[in-house]
Amino acid sequence: MTTPDPICGVWQLDQWVEFRDGDPYVLDAGGRIFYDPEGHMSAILTRQVDGHPLVIAYAGRWRREGDDIHHAVEHATVARWVGTTLTRRIMEFDPTGEGRLLLRTPPETSRSGAEFFHDLIWVRAV
Repeated sequence: MTTPDPICGVWQLDQWVEFRDGDPYVLDAGGRIFYDPEGHMSAILTRQVDGHPLVIAYAGRWRREGDDIHHAVEHATVARWVGTTLTRRIMEFDPTGEGRLLLRTPPETSRSGAEFFHDLIWVRAV
């Protein structure tokens, strides 16, 4: 019997920080992400954009390679994600106590030329 990865379980979004051209912006957001030992995952993120609710949800398979977690997306509210793999870098992971997991998205460039990435800070859901 294989020991499950300590990342398995349910995580509650504690903070979502967008870094745009190096400047941090804390977003008003909530969410949960679930990793099971058989490699299934699902995530839901909610936030307000210009006073309107935005929901991002996706599900599929996950695998961990070193400090990277790969989400092979099978279902998503963002249609262009379906059939792709979203990679998140583990920047910090403390599975003890309340648990803390900091996942970082790869850097991207916006249409206006701004470089950005996101840090999603998760704590174990109770």
